[in-house]
Amino acid sequence: MEKRRGLRASKKINLITVSLLMAALISGQTAFGYSVAGSENRSGLEQTLHDQGPSTAAEVEQFADEFFNRPDIQKKLVGAVFVVVADNKVLLNKGYGFSDLETKSLVDPDQTIFRMASISKVMTATAVMQLVEQGKIDLDENIEQYLEGIPIKNQTGSPLTMRHLMTHTTGFDYTDYISSNNEEQSLEQFIQENMPTVVRTPGESYRYDNFAFNLQGYILQQVAGDPFEEYVQKHVFEPLGMNNSDFRMTEQIKKNLATGYGTDGQPKEQYPNVPFIVPDGGMFGTSSDMARFMLAHLNGGRLGNAEILSTSTTEEMQRTQVSIQEQVPTMALGFEKFYRHAYNGQLVIGKGGDLPGYHSWMWLMPDQKVGGFVITNSDASQDIREELFTAFMDHYFPQEKQEEQEWPLHANELDAFVGTYRHLRQPFLFFDIKKQAGKLSISGPNGTHTLKPVGDLLFVDEEGNQAAFKKDDEGEIIDLDYIAPDSWFAKIPDLPKYVDVGNDAYSEAIYTSAKLFIQDDNEKQDSRFFPEEAVTRGEFAYQLLKFANVKPSEKPPFFKDIEGHKYGASIQKLAEIGVLTGTSDEMFHPDRIITRQEAATILWRLSSSFNMPKVSAKIADHPAPWAEEAVKFVVGAGIYGPDVTTSNTGVVNYRSQDSLLRKEAAVIWDRFIKVLISGLQ
Repeated sequence: MEKRRGLRASKKINLITVSLLMAALISGQTAFGYSVAGSENRSGLEQTLHDQGPSTAAEVEQFADEFFNRPDIQKKLVGAVFVVVADNKVLLNKGYGFSDLETKSLVDPDQTIFRMASISKVMTATAVMQLVEQGKIDLDENIEQYLEGIPIKNQTGSPLTMRHLMTHTTGFDYTDYISSNNEEQSLEQFIQENMPTVVRTPGESYRYDNFAFNLQGYILQQVAGDPFEEYVQKHVFEPLGMNNSDFRMTEQIKKNLATGYGTDGQPKEQYPNVPFIVPDGGMFGTSSDMARFMLAHLNGGRLGNAEILSTSTTEEMQRTQVSIQEQVPTMALGFEKFYRHAYNGQLVIGKGGDLPGYHSWMWLMPDQKVGGFVITNSDASQDIREELFTAFMDHYFPQEKQEEQEWPLHANELDAFVGTYRHLRQPFLFFDIKKQAGKLSISGPNGTHTLKPVGDLLFVDEEGNQAAFKKDDEGEIIDLDYIAPDSWFAKIPDLPKYVDVGNDAYSEAIYTSAKLFIQDDNEKQDSRFFPEEAVTRGEFAYQLLKFANVKPSEKPPFFKDIEGHKYGASIQKLAEIGVLTGTSDEMFHPDRIITRQEAATILWRLSSSFNMPKVSAKIADHPAPWAEEAVKFVVGAGIYGPDVTTSNTGVVNYRSQDSLLRKEAAVIWDRFIKVLISGLQ
């Protein structure tokens, strides 16, 4: 799940994260579930045939062909490549479908280049570990010594280390980014302009961290004395014979790059990496190159006569480093533990990647000396990787389903788990947990489920998804790992009751917005929400940036009237990425009351980042010409509440030119979340 880039490149992440994560998280599929269920029952003969894993090239190819020829797979496939390695051999390296539909070019494992997206992170981590081996980097020392004057704001008093960067446990307030700069921006400039603040104690909480891997790349080039991309080329790609891999988008890369396709089947224009070199997700390569990389990691860092890491360093990279508890592993060094529901009792480490048009998953089984890699070039086929991995594990490493034994808890013991848990990476995702007859009820993006206790701090829902909790040093529950693989959920303080909010049609949305913490941090509400007050343009911009969890800008303002304004940095960031515009006299008017049509237009621009299909509706009112399409989109998507009326014929009066009240803004955020979760994208 990824990343970055400017709005013209599909408005990168965390906006792309939302569109991809939401689809999988809420769809009811197992794409990001952590089921404890094993495989279906199999005959004794099949168990005997496959319990030793893949062995012959012919049998593996038969398995792969049967999978990719399934009608449900063919329906969503444009192109893909699948690699299987075992016992230091490549058993399969085969392309399926097309690298480009217009030219009918077939996927060629040796020539077709894909964007590897976040699989780039294990390349970066591997290169960093080479410097660790040489004693030039210490995994557990403060990284400030490697930054040569670039400051890190740290509010915790606990040092930030390279191990934290490699395990997504930095404690940064912003771990994703949207860059509005062109592709010529240097890695150093990017780091300087986007350095976040450490707000949680490093090492305590897991939150997928794209910035951390770019920071690793910068540290690597500072320590090694070579540009990041040149170091990786010389010390990782060349020794392994990865001749078609690069972090630079060269003309040769462009020539052989598979065309990426959207969910609508339309091709995407080639987009640049921003910054120019992107350690966290900018790698280009072929499946043949990935096969060589996997073989090296499965053979103690060696491939033929080449050695990129020692055996002990490779083992350290592959060792579980972060777990919310022992039964629920999260991260190794650079490698992750996604798709745990399909591990079938095996030790598996992996790395997935997502960029517009490209979706990948690499898995390694160090104990079995087995690895797999799959990548597709269509957003419509993003879930193929999880389906293939599950089928592979069930075929070659089947495990009979084991019924979890209940772990009885007293009612007063369940009290500790009750509360609201908010996703650390995408704060608009949250779960509410309540007690329910010796068990827990959990409500959130995937509906309402019952959690049955099956171990210490470990529960399972009726669909087999694990919910694991973590305590702090005082014994208080602080974190939840459930459904989403890219971040834990942090327990938030109990919310005060607003004395001016009754039990009406707006109250649920108002308290949802409170859970999101999108209200003005600078305002002392004194337990009041002021639902009837109007929202200003600046305040709405602030709420939007908090909703998207994007770092405010530190650049000079575009607009004359936002310099020094309390919402100025939020307005500036949204202006940089094209969501906000000002007037012809370079003013924004942040203190002017925002109209409903202005709010709709801003949401419409933001929504273009999510690859949502175009929707429209019949409206009764008459917005300004510049707002008409936006109002129709908002109405068609259902992003409104009881503040509008609908005729018997379905025509909606959106009240486009009225002021937007605070209670109505709360409804907007509540409904916008529901639209994302519903899979409209």
